[in-house]
Amino acid sequence: MIINSHLYRLPGSTLIILAFLTVNFVCSSLIFAQTNAEEREEVVWKVEFEGNETYSGMVLREIIATDRPSIFNKILGRTSDYVLRENEIRRDVIRISRYYERRGFDQVNVNYRIEERRKEWRKEVVFEIEEGEPLRIRDVNITFDASDESEEIIRSSRDFQRALNRHDFQPGSRYQTIRSSDVEGLFIRAMEESGYAYAEVDITADVDSLTRSASVEILNIAGPRKTFTSFDIEGDLSVDERIVERETGIRTGEIFSRSRMQSAQRELFNHHLFRFATIGIPDEPADSTLEVSIRIREYPQRSIQTTIGFGREELLRGQVSWQHRNVNQWAHRFSTTGRASFLEQRIGVDYLIPYVFNTHSSFVSSPYVQRRDEQAFSLFRVGFSNSLIYQYSPNMTGSISYELTFTEEQSGVAESALPDTILNYNTGSFVISGYYGTGLSRNEEGWVVQPSVEFSSVFSEGTYTYQKATLDIRRYTEISSTLMLAKRVQGGAIFTTEDAGLPSNIRFFSGGTNSIRGWSRQTLGPKVALIEDGEFKGYVPIGGRKHLNFNIELRQSLHSLIRGFGIAAFLDGGQVWRSLEDIEDRPVQFGVGGGVRYDSPIGPVRVDVGYKVNPMDEDLNRFNGVDYGGSMNRIGIHFSIGQAF
Repeated sequence: MIINSHLYRLPGSTLIILAFLTVNFVCSSLIFAQTNAEEREEVVWKVEFEGNETYSGMVLREIIATDRPSIFNKILGRTSDYVLRENEIRRDVIRISRYYERRGFDQVNVNYRIEERRKEWRKEVVFEIEEGEPLRIRDVNITFDASDESEEIIRSSRDFQRALNRHDFQPGSRYQTIRSSDVEGLFIRAMEESGYAYAEVDITADVDSLTRSASVEILNIAGPRKTFTSFDIEGDLSVDERIVERETGIRTGEIFSRSRMQSAQRELFNHHLFRFATIGIPDEPADSTLEVSIRIREYPQRSIQTTIGFGREELLRGQVSWQHRNVNQWAHRFSTTGRASFLEQRIGVDYLIPYVFNTHSSFVSSPYVQRRDEQAFSLFRVGFSNSLIYQYSPNMTGSISYELTFTEEQSGVAESALPDTILNYNTGSFVISGYYGTGLSRNEEGWVVQPSVEFSSVFSEGTYTYQKATLDIRRYTEISSTLMLAKRVQGGAIFTTEDAGLPSNIRFFSGGTNSIRGWSRQTLGPKVALIEDGEFKGYVPIGGRKHLNFNIELRQSLHSLIRGFGIAAFLDGGQVWRSLEDIEDRPVQFGVGGGVRYDSPIGPVRVDVGYKVNPMDEDLNRFNGVDYGGSMNRIGIHFSIGQAF
């Protein structure tokens, strides 16, 4: 009690000092305990390579298991996955050695050392590499195990000559055993293209360790030359086997080639009726005949498909489609589709004949009824189109089509060139279009080029006579594994001698979710004021005969931070001109902005915000010096599913 009384009477400053010392002791103890815990677990903080002249550290890091934390993980203290394991480092020494040995450095010597950084638990792993002098190919001898006739056929083929020039075992180059399979495949493919379905290649090398050189022999074993003679088709088929044989594009008596087999596989797999298709050849028979083995699984003959979506322009949209994939067991497809949104309602029928004169050609007939509402006009039309499509290669397609329509169009504004608010007209036109793309995967990559030319009233069946040409060029460049640069240029022109002008549905419009994103749908370009009862009600776009658009977009994936998310920044530009004389009066206008992306199961969900850089008075809703707009007139907000281009 006396002690307690004495403590109670301590000065206030003394109590504060004691409390501070207590808290400091506790914190120091916790920090010390944490430091000790970290000291007990050594972490790889850095990985370096020395002596690697041929292969960079970036390349070598990909083949080893030892890794270092990223700057982001270092800041957050996420280092538990980077604990120093010396046994794994020794395995990495073996991995690096084998990597070099398979690439011609058979005298490589690899060691390692572990260095301490400022904090003892942080370690730097350094791999020490002595590459040594590599093996060089002194000479290459190409030989054959085949008849003189077969050797002459193979040597004279373009594929074999290409293999001679492109294989990796050229004199003077490093002798890399890892390239043996590539060289074998190149020569086997060349012989297969000449009809030798069971060709083999044997590569041997005579190594002289004193001169550090190797003499390579490539033995080509051709086997018998094969011709396609019959088909063995498996599967529960609803069509005659002759249709399956026809869709392969292979003819009996034709000389075997690997590319022909691959093309047949592709044609079967792309057919609308076949869900699964494989094609192959059996074990080698004694003679020159060859039976093609085909396994087929079909889709259900009838199906219904429904889709629904939404976006900033169309708001809610939906589609219902019914199709029959095998009309009268001819492998023809009949489908009827109805789709509707707040902009368009359409009902159409498609009849597809997948084979016209070969497997690359198809024909589609499509009657339809359509109603469409735009800010500048609304229309109702009935028509049909017939299209002949030819797929020259997997990345090149062309088509020619004829379309005849009967249209009732109501203009959103009365112009001098359009004295009636309601127009009734016919259009009949031939359209020649093409598609070329360097990428074959689902993701955008490489170049995409889409030209189109339209000739109207060839037989004087249309109300208006004009010619329209358009071109769409896109380029997708992968800057890194997470960063994509996408670019697009679009342009078009309409040529006509019509004095009264053309209906709105034929003209060009620009602006919107998939166009110039600072502007809303079809609002970039010439406009006229809408006056009702003497009051200004806004501007209505009227389109034009010439247009040019371009888009540049950087797409950054954030998948490593937030699964499925990404961001984008873009610069858009373009203009619509009523005629060539208007080009000087209407400069190209620009929009900049950014957005977010989410890779959903139904496609990329996209939100973009664009800003008008150089708007005109019409774009800001200004009329006769009076501002009828607001700050949001400079902003375009877009929400949709799918990339802008």
